[in-house]
Amino acid sequence: MAIIKCPECGHEISDKAPFCPSCGVAIAGKVVECPKCGKVYFSELSECPQCHYKRPVADKTPIVENDNAVNTQETGKTTEVEIVKPKEVNEPKEVNNEQPVGANNPEETSDENLKTPRNSSRNNKIIIGAVVAIVAVVIGIGCYFYYSIQSDKELQAYNYAMASNDPQVLQSYLDQYSDAPEAHLDSIQSHLDLIKKTQQDWTNVMISNSKSALEDYIAQHPDSPYKAIAIHKIDSIDWQTAQQQNTVEALELYIEQHSDGEHVEDANQMINSLNSKTIQPEERLMVNSIYGGFLKSLGDKDEEALTSFVNPLLTNFLGKTNATRSDVVTFMHKIYKSDVKSMAWKSLGDYTINKKNVGDNQYEYSVAFSAIQTIVGQDDNATEVRYKITSTLNNEGRISDFNMVRLAE
Repeated sequence: MAIIKCPECGHEISDKAPFCPSCGVAIAGKVVECPKCGKVYFSELSECPQCHYKRPVADKTPIVENDNAVNTQETGKTTEVEIVKPKEVNEPKEVNNEQPVGANNPEETSDENLKTPRNSSRNNKIIIGAVVAIVAVVIGIGCYFYYSIQSDKELQAYNYAMASNDPQVLQSYLDQYSDAPEAHLDSIQSHLDLIKKTQQDWTNVMISNSKSALEDYIAQHPDSPYKAIAIHKIDSIDWQTAQQQNTVEALELYIEQHSDGEHVEDANQMINSLNSKTIQPEERLMVNSIYGGFLKSLGDKDEEALTSFVNPLLTNFLGKTNATRSDVVTFMHKIYKSDVKSMAWKSLGDYTINKKNVGDNQYEYSVAFSAIQTIVGQDDNATEVRYKITSTLNNEGRISDFNMVRLAE
């Protein structure tokens, strides 16, 4: 098998290739090489297109008669036969030159005997040449397809290995295709080295079990197959911290850092539970403001302000069920007797507050506190009376239940 240039397109190919892979023209058995200049051209041409050497035609081989010997010469696919006859010996001429054909004519018998071997030898050589050419073409085609199949298998194995993160797959490629293209071998080896380093770094992170180490690993290996596990471990560490602190602030921080975290729902439930039990500073200020305003308007005889602090319908007001705002106003006028010059109410600020969740971030507050009533009579004498007040604020911030008991002096 030799490498030649395609007579059609000049592409370098094997002389045994059935077709040129570049232009598709038939090659094996269809081209010859000029014995003079080495030009490869199609065998259907009678002469070389470069040096114009004319090829001898096999079935029109000239026969040249020379003396002394019979020589056979084969050039390319053309066979030339040269018959050499013995030198003539001067003999006396006979009067009668006519001789019968057959055994009595040795010259004719000799010529006939020479013709048969010559034709037979030429035919045998043509047959042998044809068989050899066919075998060569078959072998060439077989080699072509074999190497083509092997090349396809190597390419498929290379693509599969490059897409894999399994070190065994990459090492298997290196062992099986050690004669693969150097570029493929280098790529697979680099990929294998990177995977091994990634695995070693992951082992170190797992040993440390540190949140910062996990975060550094993700930053250094964003495409690592262990990235999801690292994110899960960070989520678990932050959730454990939030649980241990057990505060609304810690739980809200977890949700902020892990909006898609595994424990967001649990965090919200814990926040609701804590909010329902824990009175925040702003809630305590709200309670103080509402009851302080209510008591002040009660002492100022300010009906409009007084009714703004109560619900239109109270479940209970000083023992009366389903009381209205009018009932509250009536009470205010009732406590102002004829001997009262002025009155003032003041909360002592000793609030006991309990929360009840009545909806999504909606709470009802049960409040208990002490208050002092200061009464100034017409004689300008002041009297103080202490009360214990229990009340309820609904989720709209209005008093929906109100009772008070006078404390003994």
